[in-house]
Amino acid sequence: MTNAYQLSGIKLSYQQRLALDIPTLTIPSGKSIALLGENGAGKSSLLKLLAFTSQANEGAITLLSQPATCPLKASQRQQIGVVDQHPYLLPGTVENNIKLALKLQGVPSSQHSALTKQALEQTKTHHLAQQEVSTLSGGELKRVAIARAISYQPDILLLDEPFSHLDQHHIQLLEEFIVNFTQHANKTVIFSSHNRLQGLAMADDVINLVAGKTTASPLLNVFHGALSQHLFNTGKMQIHSTSTLRDAHHIAIDPREIIISAQPLQSSMRNSFSGRLILIAEEEESVRLIVECGERFHVLISPESLNNLNLSLGKTVCLSFKSTAVTVF
Repeated sequence: MTNAYQLSGIKLSYQQRLALDIPTLTIPSGKSIALLGENGAGKSSLLKLLAFTSQANEGAITLLSQPATCPLKASQRQQIGVVDQHPYLLPGTVENNIKLALKLQGVPSSQHSALTKQALEQTKTHHLAQQEVSTLSGGELKRVAIARAISYQPDILLLDEPFSHLDQHHIQLLEEFIVNFTQHANKTVIFSSHNRLQGLAMADDVINLVAGKTTASPLLNVFHGALSQHLFNTGKMQIHSTSTLRDAHHIAIDPREIIISAQPLQSSMRNSFSGRLILIAEEEESVRLIVECGERFHVLISPESLNNLNLSLGKTVCLSFKSTAVTVF
């Protein structure tokens, strides 16, 4: 299978601040990829590199197994569709905006009508074809911008925070589009999101970013601080780890590795804290808990465990996890 991207030795700095430091990253084609991380983690910077609208200070990127540099060649530019977080449409109708994009991409005018119709149908915006863009709602504008981006049939679609500022109806429509676009059209969609649970639920693969670096650790329990003598100090609590990594300032704990109990456990687990249960929520086949115990911990348990533990909001519970469950980076 051809990879959508291969990154090697990437370093990107802004005003002497290292924004991205990615030794190697492979992004497969034909899948939906969620780019997850907090604000300032480097998600938008990475998307700009993948769109070739900015260039790294160091390193190389291949696009669909071909060397690529900024600015892209015209033939490579047609392989990527990009939708910014706040997309801009020109005055006029929806149809005119899409046909202009096709013209700018050098698509023959004889194909404009058919490609415009197909893009509108894929995004379920065909009923908006003759509508003035100034009258569109926020959700409609976002989907029309996507229709414009896919009209020339790119292999890769890049979406920067596509779900931000949308109501639940338009979020669902957009989620359906991303799934259908990758599964039925065999395209690659890379979208950034600060909603980790949404990204984990709907994407085929996930890229986690922390302070400009990729990590394999899930981002539901990420804490910042300093490591010394196997103890990581977050400023609010100390967490045992097995790491001897120097200059580490982040840890992550897999929410599935945390055990919830009504009373402290008699076990070899080095990390045990008590706290207040402040959230109980269904997450597909699991139940997500949030426990406030100095830091906020996300925990995933089974529905059976929820019933057995007789949990309720506001209840004091104990959470425990092994030192080996702590990823330090």
